[in-house]
This record gives sequence, C-alpha cells and structure tokens, in this order.
Amino acid sequence: MEDFKAIQVYPGIHQAGKNYQVSFYNPTSLPFIGAGAQGAVFSLNSGKCVKIYASPEDAKKEATVLSHAVSSSFFPRLFDSGFNYNVMEFVHGPGLDKYLLHHNSLNAGLAFKMIDLLEEMQCLGLTRIDAALRHIIITPSQSLVVIDHVHSMHTHSPNPLLLLADLKNLNLMSCFMEYVKFYKPDLYEYWSE
Repeated sequence: MEDFKAIQVYPGIHQAGKNYQVSFYNPTSLPFIGAGAQGAVFSLNSGKCVKIYASPEDAKKEATVLSHAVSSSFFPRLFDSGFNYNVMEFVHGPGLDKYLLHHNSLNAGLAFKMIDLLEEMQCLGLTRIDAALRHIIITPSQSLVVIDHVHSMHTHSPNPLLLLADLKNLNLMSCFMEYVKFYKPDLYEYWSE
C-alpha cells in the first residue's frame, strides 16, 4: 500500500455560494473520496479510508470522538490515528440527503433510526446532537452511520437544527416531526420548544 502520509492537505479558500473545503496535493494513486471543511478522504481499500486534516488539532478532535463512540454502530470504527490523519472504516452508501431526495419520502423505520441516532449522540455525551443529512450515510443494509465529528464535542447544539433544516428543504420536516411525536413524545415536546 502506498504511503498516504505523502498526501498534503491545506486550508481551502472561501468562495461565495460554495461550501468551504480544503485543498490537497495527492502524489499517490490512492482514490479521492471527498473533501470538506477540515480534511480530505482517500480510499485505502474497500473497508478502510484515511482522512487527512489541514489542522492536526482537528484530527485529534475527531479521533477523540470516534474513540469515545467505539461501542456504537452509528459511528465508523477508528483503526489508527496520527499527527494529521485518522484511518477509519469506509462506510459505503449515499448521504441521507441524496437518498431522501431520490426517494422523495420518509418512512417510519428510517425516521425511527434517525431519532435513535440522535439519542445515541446524547447518550454518548456529545455536545452537538445534530448532523447535516449529507453526513449521515445510509448503508446497503439500511443502517445509518454518521460521519464528520470534528465539532461533536466542541460545539453546543442540543437540538438537531441542521438536520431539521435539511429535512425542511426536502419538504420532509413535518413528516419527520410526526414520527417523532409518535415514537418519542417527550423528545417532540423538547424539540418543539
């Protein structure tokens, strides 16, 4: 296997109307999977990927969260971490935003899994009980796995504002909230405040 440590990741450039993402230089043949605000992800094999960060502090923050959530099936497994990288489980499947856009509906089973995921985040003691739909991967077996945890223990967000905003953009928020009301009435009251 090629040495992923040869890949260099730099802070990106803010451009109006576009999501901020890092820049990178990849002198290896490792396939690029995607990039975000903190890092770029490359495939190591069918079961593992490496996320290389522009900031070593971000690498440490995400490794801390993934190590903390090792018992949860809603989080990718962490295999190794270093100065500016984390080697983790490669989760196959689309982001929930693309999945819901394609299906144009939300069934009870999927809504209940989304609620369980948010409750798991709270049970793990994370301070950010939220995730953008693009950061929730739906696997071929219909399991949910949430990625991108740099801010999960450093941002205070007790309500899923990003998730609800994304659902609203897909015209699925009221449907989701009806499932919350049925499945977890106390949570529905809390979120409705």
